[in-house]
Amino acid sequence: MTNTTRLLIAPAILISAGLLASPASAAKVPPRKQLLRAVNHARAAHGVGAVHGSRSLRVVALGHSSDMLRRGYFAHTSPTGSTMSYRIQRSGFVNGYSWTAGETLAWGWGTRSGAKATVKAWLNSPEHRAILLSPTYRWVGIGRNCGSYLGHPDACVWTADFVTRW
Repeated sequence: MTNTTRLLIAPAILISAGLLASPASAAKVPPRKQLLRAVNHARAAHGVGAVHGSRSLRVVALGHSSDMLRRGYFAHTSPTGSTMSYRIQRSGFVNGYSWTAGETLAWGWGTRSGAKATVKAWLNSPEHRAILLSPTYRWVGIGRNCGSYLGHPDACVWTADFVTRW
């Protein structure tokens, strides 16, 4: 196997009612916080306000990343039919609110599996960029799970669920 790196991404958007770490400090910061910092750095660079991490949304995102890794698929809807909307509603985060959400997915291995490479790839995709830089979103849940995925023993799968509720 060659020492190649790759990152694949996918966006989803739903409308419903109802500072980058330095390499030395990156090892001490959990990957989900590294991605949150990278997301907010990109948003600030484009004049967009920061999003705030949500524990409830993080559980949703981590569950989806773990499910994709375990079952070997890459999609916003699971093989059992679980959608982004369903997962967010079940979290309780949007109960009693009208809300809007967008989901970005990525997976990669090697150097392309990190937070900085993931945000860079999302910024280079019009659909992902629209979600990432949308001033609408105020909250995000970030999940990452790593392991053997689609024939790559060192792959990481990311899910970022962006939400606004009012």
